[in-house]
Amino acid sequence: MKHYLAVDLGASSGRTIVGTLDNGKLTLKEMNRFWNGPTEVRGTLLWDFVHLFRNIREGIALAKKEYGDGLVSMGVDTWGVDFGLFDADGSLLRNPVNYRDSRTVGMFEKVFFRVPKEEVFAQTGIQFMELNTLYQMMSLSLEDSFQYRSATKLLFSPDLLSYWLTGNMVAERSIASTSQFYNPKTKDWAYDLLEKLNIRSDLFAELVDPGTVIGETDGLPVVAVGGHDTASAFAAVPVVEGEQCAFLSSGTWSLLGTELSEPVINEASLAANFTNEVGVCDTIRFLKNLSGLWMIQELRRNWNEQDFDYSWTALEHMALEAEPFEFFIDPSDEMFIAPGDMPARIQEYCEKTGQGRPETHAQIIRVAYEGLALLYASVYESLEQLTGRTLDTLRIVGGGCKDTLLDQLAANATGRKVVTGPTEATATGNLIMQMLAMGDIDSLAEGREIVRNSFAGETREFEPQDTETWKSALKKWREFCQA
Repeated sequence: MKHYLAVDLGASSGRTIVGTLDNGKLTLKEMNRFWNGPTEVRGTLLWDFVHLFRNIREGIALAKKEYGDGLVSMGVDTWGVDFGLFDADGSLLRNPVNYRDSRTVGMFEKVFFRVPKEEVFAQTGIQFMELNTLYQMMSLSLEDSFQYRSATKLLFSPDLLSYWLTGNMVAERSIASTSQFYNPKTKDWAYDLLEKLNIRSDLFAELVDPGTVIGETDGLPVVAVGGHDTASAFAAVPVVEGEQCAFLSSGTWSLLGTELSEPVINEASLAANFTNEVGVCDTIRFLKNLSGLWMIQELRRNWNEQDFDYSWTALEHMALEAEPFEFFIDPSDEMFIAPGDMPARIQEYCEKTGQGRPETHAQIIRVAYEGLALLYASVYESLEQLTGRTLDTLRIVGGGCKDTLLDQLAANATGRKVVTGPTEATATGNLIMQMLAMGDIDSLAEGREIVRNSFAGETREFEPQDTETWKSALKKWREFCQA
């Protein structure tokens, strides 16, 4: 038996998980779990990386105590785009800013004034979202802050934590690709783009591929895994060779796409606002970043702050009790990105688009669920058109696939069979890349076979229902949400 430690940090929680490989099967055991999220300090949303690092160290200690010398390696994955700036002594200059902070508002216009949108996409192939690192850096450049001027190195979130563990600064390729200043064709930074934007390009660490051993902490090898959590999640999708399917990593964000060998950077993918992020083992994650369960999470938080104390199951039951297709929203609209009064924003969106106003909690939660499913359906159609593939199955992985209502609605809206699992996809993909790095498996395909053998009991299938009704609903959704 061999044991590997995955540090898996999402936008709302973190955990350390030990994976044990025994006779071709993987079992998982959580060492510790801890809160993660933004804290507002004088109008700025900040991450608390010291808090995260303290809990990571605790997880390592617990794993070493339980598994001793049987612990083979560890690796860190996190959410995308965010970063820390370091001075010449290797000290973090300030707490990293959360991607939902307002500092990027208006940065699209500032960037496109200097470099046309088409050229930005041609060099990076990345979906346009104002939270991307490019627009965060544009804000810093225009502000010319002390931290920006003083910095000698930029490290993305997983690389920052790996540096604190090992003392070595690297830029893992999958997380670098989320920045919108990495070129997936040249496999290097988009230096020409940054020069035209007057953004510093001297801050970057050496690029390394997923599966690279970058150092050690207390004698334990630290592997640069798929540092972007979606890269790790996609690595754990248990596809078989030749299967034509779409991948959906479901959590706070929904990332819907498929795995390719080359990026798709053309006028059509630009118009559809798709992204070409780097995956593991020389793959491209051709996908679209969508708002996921964030809206459901915010609705629950808002209502529970008003003492309603809704469980997740209660929300699903409420949604099922409401009349279908009374109102339509696009959960990816910018008005839903930041934390706040989500029920009021949904009501405002419906009124603004001439639909009237959902009043009850059941109506509001129903429109949120349907909005997500219809958004999936629209993107699924675009994905097939852009890749020229017929994708027969939607495979959903991650914690969000435990939401069986959303799984069924996704099947209904896309008209495709949905297969779910594993729920711990990100941690599992993290562990697979450690096994590859340590020479314990020979290929990604072998790792995925281990996933199929290990988590078959988690797999659930959802066949599409009422497909004609959902096709009609998708037409109405487009009338209200994409006019």
